[in-house]
Amino acid sequence: MAETPSVKRPRRWWRVARMVAGIALAGGFLALALHDVDWNHLGEVAKSANSVLLLGALLLGSINLGVRSLRWHVLLAPGKPGSVLDTFWVVTVGYLGNIVLPMRAGDLGRSYLMGRRSGMGGSFALATTAAERVFDAIFLVVLGGLALQGHPALPTWLSRGLVFLAAAALGALLVLLLLPAMWGRAAAWAQARPRFAGPVQRVRQRWLDRFVEGLSSIRHPGRLAVFLVLTCCIWTVDAVTTVVAGAALGVHIPLLAAFVILAALGVSSAVPLTPGQVGVFQWVASSVLGSYAVPQEPAVLVAIALQGVNFLILLVWGMAGVFQLGGPEILRVLAGLPAAGGTSAGDGPLGPREASG
Repeated sequence: MAETPSVKRPRRWWRVARMVAGIALAGGFLALALHDVDWNHLGEVAKSANSVLLLGALLLGSINLGVRSLRWHVLLAPGKPGSVLDTFWVVTVGYLGNIVLPMRAGDLGRSYLMGRRSGMGGSFALATTAAERVFDAIFLVVLGGLALQGHPALPTWLSRGLVFLAAAALGALLVLLLLPAMWGRAAAWAQARPRFAGPVQRVRQRWLDRFVEGLSSIRHPGRLAVFLVLTCCIWTVDAVTTVVAGAALGVHIPLLAAFVILAALGVSSAVPLTPGQVGVFQWVASSVLGSYAVPQEPAVLVAIALQGVNFLILLVWGMAGVFQLGGPEILRVLAGLPAAGGTSAGDGPLGPREASG
């Protein structure tokens, strides 16, 4: 009992250090986005905002959250996740975690919550979450690359970022596709050798076998086809939401430019630097809009409006999800903190040890 404080203190300081670093980076990127802004002009543009169009953006974003939940539900189907509504509440809580926790920890949290509530295991759910993120990255790279053809002032960091994201996403996709086919033989080879048999068996029991099973969805042609159609719908609605938010502030954003903005935001979020991408979001979105000759003040306001709409949607639906799934205790689990009774999330990477069968 006496050792407990010494075990927890480094973790607590590590969390504090990460949060401080994230806030500092957010402040730095906000300074970059807001330098040389004419605050009087900024205020005038803000006062002229069309509230009806902003409400339209909120509605589109809420609909898209439902489509994202349906898409994840399609991948989770072999693990029997329950109803689509159950999946929706888990998604809202996970996305809420992404805007308040560093390093997109909400994705891990929603995988663990889904695994615990449905019985499929957090590792199974995590595999589908990983597949989601990989396909999203590939879609954004392809769409962003096509939309950028003939762009007169392509930012260098964006072109290099798209190449990096494409290479990383294709590499990850290759791993996800080959792992189910190769894992059985690799595990059999390792377990036939006494030196590796014990550690490999422990890893298999704790999470890896269920993770590999979770990848079965992307190898099912029908399920993959539905998933890809829903992915196209999601990013198209996101692009339309961007156009509507711009129109609310008097900024005309062509649909192709909206896809470029989404691709740039995808590149910037590949390595999450700040909680909720605050600061990074504003700098990236306003930089891309500037390359389309949008003045700085409207560009900054569009960036703020886009993230504000997203935050408001996730805050409202996320808090509703928290209370649907069990109240504030869910937030502790999502943040990786011990439960109120003093028990931890479990002994595996995503909670309790999972059976390999």
